[in-house]
Parts: sequence; structure tokens; C-alpha cells
Amino acid sequence: MKFGMGTLDDMNHLKNKRIRSVADLLQDQLGLALARLENVVKGTIGGAIRHKLIPTPQNLVTSTPLTTTYESFFGLHPLSQVLDRTNPLTQIVHGRKLSYLGPGGLTGRTANFRIRDIHPSHYGRICPIDTSEGINVGLIGSLSIHARIGDWGSLESPFYELVEKSKKARIRMLFLSPSQDEYYMIAAGNSLALNRGIQEEQAVPARYRQ
Repeated sequence: MKFGMGTLDDMNHLKNKRIRSVADLLQDQLGLALARLENVVKGTIGGAIRHKLIPTPQNLVTSTPLTTTYESFFGLHPLSQVLDRTNPLTQIVHGRKLSYLGPGGLTGRTANFRIRDIHPSHYGRICPIDTSEGINVGLIGSLSIHARIGDWGSLESPFYELVEKSKKARIRMLFLSPSQDEYYMIAAGNSLALNRGIQEEQAVPARYRQ
């Protein structure tokens, strides 16, 4: 940075964030339940040794720690909600929500405007319109229609890659993560569709390393 050979990290860029899915949260709860089950097994074995009894697998392993852990998670976790089943569309939208809130996240009173604002890396990944109102505006959003969660919790968006060799253009689809689309010039699809078939060379607006 001293010699002008580096760049500062943007904390609001999606390449510096990852999605913690419901599966990740359930996995954490499973680890907690197994740790509680371990303590129960150790206590049962210790009591059996003191009373000179032979413990059986039925007495050692119980489903109570697992049941109580998951009941507490679904009943008390801040992100646990009842699925909106007003119609199929609202059910799909509710299942694709993204949130900055919850344990380890932000709160509506501590999040500043830059975190709530639309970032260029949201393009094709997070819907800029569907968000909450009031104090949670910009903190709760939805996945874009074609976005998906890739490896390591990164948001990936599909793009058509145009490769022109001589007079023959080759088109293929790529799913790019926020750290990969920095190396591509990305143009809006409607601009390419409107100019399709026009022989004259035209300038197509595109974004590059924003």
C-alpha cells in the first residue's frame, strides 16, 4: 500500500462475506447436542460405577439432549420463523430470504448506511427491491431469481460468456462468484439483445472492477 501496489479491501463486497445456510445452523446445534449427550453418558457411567452396576446402551444413550436442543433452536432462535404459506409465491420468497441479523451478525441500530446500501457486487445475486421496511431496511433481502449458493457459502450468479473468434461467436454460461466477476466485463443483457443483428460497431455499456 505504501508504494501504490495494492488495494484496500471493501468490507461490504460480497467476496468478503459468506452465507450461513440453515444447514450450517443445524450443524452447529447438532454439535451442541452431541456435547450435551457426551456429558450425560459420562454422568451415567460414573453413577453406574459408584453403584456397581453394568450400564446398557439403552441407559447410556438417550435422545433427550438432541430433542431439547432442537426444540430450543426452533422456538427461541432469532432467525426462526413460521413459513409464510399465504400462497406458493410467498412461500418461495420467504424461503429465499437473506439476513444480516441474528447471532454473530448486525442489529438494526448498529448497522450504518453503507452496509444497508446497494453494492455493485449485489448485481445478479441479491434483489435490490425486495427488502424490509423500517429499521431493518437493507438488512433483510432476497436472493435473485437465478442466483445460487456455491462452495464455501459464496453467492454465484449466471452469466453468458461471449467469445468472438474470427467471425464466429461462441456462447457459454458461467456461474461466477463475487471474486471472479472482477476479471470480466459485464454488460446488461437487454443492451446486447437490442443491438443483436446490427452490423455497425456500437459501444455497449459494461461494468468492470467496480
